[in-house]
Amino acid sequence: MRPLLKALAIGPIGPIGPIGPIGPIGPIPIPIPIPIPNPIPIPILIFLASLLPLIGAEHHVALTPENSAIGNFPSQKPPILTIRSGDTVTFDTGGGARWTTDKGPTEWLKENGVSITTNQVCMAETIRVLAETQRFAGITNGHLLVGPVAIENAEPGDSIEVRILSVVPRIPYGTVGTMPGRGGIPDKVPRPFTKVVHLDVQRNVGVFEPGVEIPLGPFMGVMGTLPPSEEGPNRRSGPPGRFGGNLDCKELTTGATLYLPVFHKGGLFFTGDAHAAQGDGEVTVNAIETANTAVFQFILHKERTLKAPRAETATHHLTFGLDPDLDDAMRMAILETVDFLGEWRGWDFFKAFTFSSISVDFRVTQVVDGTKGIHGMIPKRVFTQDSNAYWFTPVTRAP
Repeated sequence: MRPLLKALAIGPIGPIGPIGPIGPIGPIPIPIPIPIPNPIPIPILIFLASLLPLIGAEHHVALTPENSAIGNFPSQKPPILTIRSGDTVTFDTGGGARWTTDKGPTEWLKENGVSITTNQVCMAETIRVLAETQRFAGITNGHLLVGPVAIENAEPGDSIEVRILSVVPRIPYGTVGTMPGRGGIPDKVPRPFTKVVHLDVQRNVGVFEPGVEIPLGPFMGVMGTLPPSEEGPNRRSGPPGRFGGNLDCKELTTGATLYLPVFHKGGLFFTGDAHAAQGDGEVTVNAIETANTAVFQFILHKERTLKAPRAETATHHLTFGLDPDLDDAMRMAILETVDFLGEWRGWDFFKAFTFSSISVDFRVTQVVDGTKGIHGMIPKRVFTQDSNAYWFTPVTRAP
């Protein structure tokens, strides 16, 4: 017998989870000992060859003006990359640019005790992107985005599964701030302010001040497909929507999965608005705003239509409610949860609604993006007869 083969286990996956009516999809990298005879029979070779398209290629998207968009999702921008289902993309993103016109980046970094200069790769890339990226529809500022990336064969009515393999800060700091008229208490902010939070990635904390350390949970605030045509050709990136976008959901860290509807050929995925940590609510209008390297795997689900984004972690399923009115966002989140439980468990309205009241935590995602967000957290642990198999196993850090 040959040495044991590290195989790919292709597990069943539902509308947004590991169990459901959609059918088999993969890959899920799980070491499985399989004895391989010598010579290998032709049927096994054919089977192994059939898995190759699922393994996927690896791509890298650098932070350049050509790969970027600022403040909106420009439908006229051609794809910067076209990939296949199963491919993995590493995105270098930018951020942390809180200097002003009267105080440039060199002086600002020094004044705030940041231990890098403008010659650091990410800083140099961010400065160039802000200076040279083409603007659309007169929108000159806003989220620093990268994209779009097209997924081959994606069509309206499909959905895209985005596995968040890794998100890591690229710079040793982030910023938090706001200005009068912004945030969750816009009438109470007397002046603009920015606070720099230094990041200790080795210890996985942001140093707020001596003796106050914030656990890091890096994630991308913006992840979405190109918005539907009825929202216009240059839809601003601030408010989230049915396409995802600026969800600002702190659960979407390494190991999470985001499921997005497709409204255009190719799906046309954008990401940006890099965060190092955030509280539910994001009340100033900022998380710890930084620059991240994010690694995503994309899996296409043909003819699996979603009305809104959904997500999953090793411990929960997530539904989203999005609306300018927080009460209406809550209503949408409840309805999405009831619909999901009906699809996943086969439950009727009464059972799903009852379960939602006693087991689902509905949290305020953010209240500062124009369109407010609620996310429902559906715990997997209560389904005691389920295997709850998932592609990612969280690593518990030693205290």
